[in-house]
Amino acid sequence: MPAKTTKIITIGRSFGAGGMEVGKIIADKLEIPYYDMGILKETAEKSGLAEKYLESIDEKEINDAALYLSVGFMTPAYTSVRQIAANAQREVIEQIASEGSCVIVGRRADEILKDKYSLLRVFISAEPEDRIKRIMARDGMNEKAARKKMIRADKERAAYYNQFGGEGWGLASNYDICLNTSFMSFEKAAQIVIDLAKN
Repeated sequence: MPAKTTKIITIGRSFGAGGMEVGKIIADKLEIPYYDMGILKETAEKSGLAEKYLESIDEKEINDAALYLSVGFMTPAYTSVRQIAANAQREVIEQIASEGSCVIVGRRADEILKDKYSLLRVFISAEPEDRIKRIMARDGMNEKAARKKMIRADKERAAYYNQFGGEGWGLASNYDICLNTSFMSFEKAAQIVIDLAKN
């Protein structure tokens, strides 16, 4: 049976916009692998770092001054824990991509793979009030807490992306298509991406 797409679909997303949900629908309908936080387990195995530690820094900017855990600190061989984690995650993402078409959510996959593979780079956003409602329902928190969590998560994702890659997390010119799930269902957003991937 011929492949339904030859592209790797990368999905960046605003917190609470439904990027993971859209990604899962796309992968299911195209019958291709889906990856999100599961990448952390493989990264932990490759780097030797604890999975819980990787979860704590996942898609967050890391300050080297706060990380004195290192290999050869203050020597020419110095490699920060942050860099070990970043290198291992890059290797995992590149290995995943080498195996063929898939959907990868977050983790700077679009930046890591942009010069090596045929990508369809997607960004999923939604209006803040709609995102807050989703976060409240999903995480069981009040409006104030949900708003605070949304703002913090978006800042962390932008800082993480811009720290290791080029500037431009969420900037339309860095993506092939940007979709707003305030104006369409997750299923509709997924179908638009599927149609683009097939063509």
